[in-house]
Amino acid sequence: MPQVIDYGRFAERLREARDRVLADSGERWALLDRVQREWGYVDPGGEPVWGPGDGENVDEAGDLPPDHPQLPVPVALTEWWHSPVNSFAYRPRLYWVHTQWPPLTEDGPESVCVFMSEYEYCNQWGYPAAEAARDDPPVLVRTGDDEWLPQAASISEFLLHLALERLPGHFGFTAVLTHGDLERDPAVLDRLRASFPELGLLPWRELGADAVLHGGPDVVIRHACGDFVDWPLVVHGRTRQAVEAALAVLEPAGADLSVAPPAESPDPLLDLPPVAFAPGEEDEWERWRVVSVGTAPPGGEPPAPTGTTRAADTAGGVAVAGDADGVVHARVRDSASGVRWLESSERLHRAPVTAVTCLRHDQGAASGLLVSGDAAGVLRIWLTEGPPAAGPFDRRGTAVTALASAVLPGSGPALAAAWADGLVRVWDLGTGCSDVAADLRLGTGVEALRLDPDGVLWVGGGAPGWTALRLDPEELWVLRRIKEQADRFPWDRLRCNPGPAHEVPSQILRAGWDDERIAARAAERLHELLVHGHGATAALAAAPLLAKLVVNRWTPVRGRLMTLLADLADVRRGRTEAADDQWDLLRRLLPALRPLADDPDDAVRAGLSELERNCA
Repeated sequence: MPQVIDYGRFAERLREARDRVLADSGERWALLDRVQREWGYVDPGGEPVWGPGDGENVDEAGDLPPDHPQLPVPVALTEWWHSPVNSFAYRPRLYWVHTQWPPLTEDGPESVCVFMSEYEYCNQWGYPAAEAARDDPPVLVRTGDDEWLPQAASISEFLLHLALERLPGHFGFTAVLTHGDLERDPAVLDRLRASFPELGLLPWRELGADAVLHGGPDVVIRHACGDFVDWPLVVHGRTRQAVEAALAVLEPAGADLSVAPPAESPDPLLDLPPVAFAPGEEDEWERWRVVSVGTAPPGGEPPAPTGTTRAADTAGGVAVAGDADGVVHARVRDSASGVRWLESSERLHRAPVTAVTCLRHDQGAASGLLVSGDAAGVLRIWLTEGPPAAGPFDRRGTAVTALASAVLPGSGPALAAAWADGLVRVWDLGTGCSDVAADLRLGTGVEALRLDPDGVLWVGGGAPGWTALRLDPEELWVLRRIKEQADRFPWDRLRCNPGPAHEVPSQILRAGWDDERIAARAAERLHELLVHGHGATAALAAAPLLAKLVVNRWTPVRGRLMTLLADLADVRRGRTEAADDQWDLLRRLLPALRPLADDPDDAVRAGLSELERNCA
């Protein structure tokens, strides 16, 4: 985030936004959109996972209670539900609130239309029923005393305030000051008010607290008062340096402060040179070998018309095109008639479509497998016999430049995608799992891909023009072996720390990805799911799979996984409550891991030593 945003001037931005909305209601969500992006929220692509029809005020048939007053719904609330900048609709778990749709009228001294409540239902937010016909009425909050108090000047400002309450704590760096810190040094609050202006929003009232937001360079500071406040002062920063700079100004004497990293941060883009190959060159993991350089593939497709991109599987009778408006157009030959073409279009992207590919999914039905990518880096999949998959198939922070697909003998459907930073990702779709993939760092400038049924990946772009890479599916998709073994376990009947172990096999596969950042996050999540548990029976199924990843060097985080195995074996010092058979299992795995005692990776050797001690 190279640009510094001074939230000490946010009140000015808020006033300017109000003026723009008065002049043009189309500007109603512009400031919310900018704030979300400033804190790292990225449009995930795909369709919303939560909508107005998922509210809590209708029965199973979707009907309102018979005594529900039929009041108009403010324009701003309807706009928000259908806006692409509504991050709640796409990622509701960022917010921990419940929505009420249609708004439910609460009778009492004040008649209020409730449209949202916090996750424990201790607070509700609504607008006066008397002002329901306004485009953007003010918002009230009901406190623990059942008193309705002003919360925001409008619905749109309330939703902006909600984003500022939730997103910095998820995407930002964070430091907290305790009640004891402020008791030791009450002048911290004086320094806060002197150096960090308020954002210009009303106090946020939730769970017995009144919180005022202050701002500075790349920081938002939350000062909360109330009987049930856990942390009276919380500093959120877009960077670690911004939090440290704010703490230096506040100077909390005697405070033992640490800066926590974001719960989520975007994957960094690769820094690769332009694509270039030499005859006979091989991948270091033997996943591919160059078989030709400078020779174009036979029967190449003609260039697509301006503003569109297209592909066709002529043998299978499937064609696809995408345009600059994000619309994907499909044509699939009806296998029953062999003549008639079935045509349909779907707006799958909110950015121009930059690449498409297709193949026949089922020879016995009018079904095509279509994949499209866009300028925002989003991939979507569509089996034309049904609606497109709601969520994105994959997403990276740079444009998709090329796509290719084919049915490989002995493997089934495969998909290759190239992004502008030089990564080419290849999936084994035959497993039915998007986590069985390989990352090939081929270089920037990939303009076209073609995947032949014989396992040759043609890469177009750069100085050589076209290069043919012979893929080795066994080495390319070693994770297929892990998935085949994982599929033998009844994960729905196994337990991990939060409950059923549905998530565990997917995280094991992601721990084997070539991308170290993705693998490291998966290893951390597996630690949360399996270690320090209460009868985490999934650990018994997971441990052999993790050991296989480590022994065969199929993961870039071998040291982390070795430490995870050691922690699973530590059942005698009270750190876990795993059963005796978990400890016995790790002892049985130990002989296969002992050859790693001379491994060049310090973390692997250290984890093995700890495992030896815990299994002694």
